[in-house]
Amino acid sequence: MNRLLGDSIQRVYLTGGAGFIGSHIVDRLLADGYHVTVVDNLSNGRREFVEPHFGNHAFKFIEADLMNDSLVRESMKGHDLVWHLAANTDIIGSHAKPRRDLNDCAIVTFNVLDAMRENGIQPILFASTGAVYGELCVDNPVTEDAGPLLPISTYAAGKIASEAFISSFSQLYGVRGWMFRFGNVVGGRMTHGVIYDFINRLRANPEELLILGDGTQQKNYFLVEECINGMAWSFLNIPMTEEKPADIFNLGTTTITKVLDIASIVVEEMGINPVIKIQGAKRAWPGDQPKVNFKVDKMTARGWVTRYSSNESIRHAVRRMLGKESLS
Repeated sequence: MNRLLGDSIQRVYLTGGAGFIGSHIVDRLLADGYHVTVVDNLSNGRREFVEPHFGNHAFKFIEADLMNDSLVRESMKGHDLVWHLAANTDIIGSHAKPRRDLNDCAIVTFNVLDAMRENGIQPILFASTGAVYGELCVDNPVTEDAGPLLPISTYAAGKIASEAFISSFSQLYGVRGWMFRFGNVVGGRMTHGVIYDFINRLRANPEELLILGDGTQQKNYFLVEECINGMAWSFLNIPMTEEKPADIFNLGTTTITKVLDIASIVVEEMGINPVIKIQGAKRAWPGDQPKVNFKVDKMTARGWVTRYSSNESIRHAVRRMLGKESLS
């Protein structure tokens, strides 16, 4: 059996493991025979996503905040790899509470890295975001070398700070960091995002669908299992060395999807014909990035590609949210 992270890893410390992406990672790791410790304060995650594993001796769930650095140090002992997903994913809400992104992204990442240093753990897989590119990726797709990075949200700023700490700990303390700037990850168990919002609005009122922003938004969407496979594939196939102990990878499909196309897919799959209304604002909310275009050439040149296009990923995700397709 080809195990997700190979055989050199046996015990995985997974932050944010009760969330949308994290809970899918839990399912996959446990199915492959790994021991998994999840630390999640459930501010974004949901207990029910991981409850099916509570009776598994290979699974440990700790409901706690990673701001508690002593807890992080103690609970991380004995693990082989850190898979760090924990962050504030409420980008809209963080406009009113910007300190959440300082705490839940930057400081939490520092705590995780410092615990790795004290426990002698080297590898970390980190979920960053394409949002770090700010306005650079509006008109033209960008590579990992794009800069300077001037974020337009505190969420993106927190992710940039996290990347910087991972890089510095890799240079100074022997950490090995794989950092991934995602497109929009979609699939079953989504708790926010455009697909989630469209479906809920149309369930409440199937006669009308309001699209926030100006309707021209376009981003890269890919399925949660392809996101997980891409991170794990990179760990197994792109080694970090003393000369280059950390690196950044754009992760997603080679295509993009417009928000109006998402609306069309959702209404088609729901079998309804609502009136589509466009809000008309330049940004749907403060900190919104209407267009996120980036290249994934760095990954494709090494041999990794997604199976599905952005539009195909959207359709599969919609079907899963509607209960038409398995892989929850």
